[in-house]
Amino acid sequence: MTGKKPSPPDETLCLLDESLAPSVAEALKLVGYNFTAVSLVFQGRTGVEDPEIIHWLRERDAVWVHADDRARREHRKLITAGNVRTLWVYRPRGMMSGAEQLRILAYALPDLLDRYRQQPKHRHYRVFAHGAAGRTRIRLERYDI
Repeated sequence: MTGKKPSPPDETLCLLDESLAPSVAEALKLVGYNFTAVSLVFQGRTGVEDPEIIHWLRERDAVWVHADDRARREHRKLITAGNVRTLWVYRPRGMMSGAEQLRILAYALPDLLDRYRQQPKHRHYRVFAHGAAGRTRIRLERYDI
C-alpha cells in the first residue's frame, strides 16, 4: 500500500461553556473532536464560576469555547496569566440557536486547530457569521483580550 498515512485525530481538548448549547459539544465529539461541556466536567453543576473554569482549562491546556464577552473582560488577567486559549463565539444580540452554533464551530474548528499548531503564541480567536441570510459567511480571526 502506498500513499500518505492519514493524520491522527486532533487531541486538542475543547471545553464548551454554559453560554453555548451543551448539545453542540456532544455533536462535535461524535465527529471526532475532543470536546466536552462545562455541565459534564463539573458533574451537572450550573453557574460554575469562571475562575474555576479557567483553573480547569489551565491544568489541561484546553481551549475555552464560549460566547460570554463579560468573562473576557472581567477575567483578562486570570486568562492571560494562566496562558489559557480561548475561542469567543460572537452571537448577534446575544442569541443564536444550537444548530447555528454547531454550524459555525464545525466550519471554524479545522482552521482554528491548525492556527493553534502553526502559531502557538496566538491564544485568542473569535468566530462569527456575517452577511445576509442565505449568503452568510463565517469568519475566524485573532483578537486581543
